[in-house]
Amino acid sequence: MAHLARSIFILWLLTMLPFFGNVLSRSSEISVAIQNLLEDQDDLTVHCKSRDDDIRVQYLKSHEHFLFHFRPNIFGTTLFYCSFAWEDGVCRRFDIYEYDRDKTYTDITWQIFKEGPCRFIENNGHDDTTTRKKADGYAFFDNICFQWSHDSC
Repeated sequence: MAHLARSIFILWLLTMLPFFGNVLSRSSEISVAIQNLLEDQDDLTVHCKSRDDDIRVQYLKSHEHFLFHFRPNIFGTTLFYCSFAWEDGVCRRFDIYEYDRDKTYTDITWQIFKEGPCRFIENNGHDDTTTRKKADGYAFFDNICFQWSHDSC
């Protein structure tokens, strides 16, 4: 009897395996943009990494941006951190994507100021947003500024 139950369980597991595999592999692709809005139009050097990926050093003039894409891991532990350097040897660090903080968003723009990074997200009507007028109607935005990390570059 135990052998029959085990056989049925294994058959069920083999039947369901493709379904579970599809669910686990369908994490949405995340797009992260980083824009240089430093005062005094300083150039910005950005280097972003995760435990598995190195986005490489990017050099941004005032108001320029760059974009990178990734898929969060299935464990919900994805973390991308960046160092930001500008004139006078100033270097700051910030966790640009933390799964627990950012998991509800697929398109994130970070605007970089000397005081800290600001996350800019266009939402589709979430309650905790600011309403701004767009040419084709109203749009809803989530724009939150953060402190730099205390970690060194």
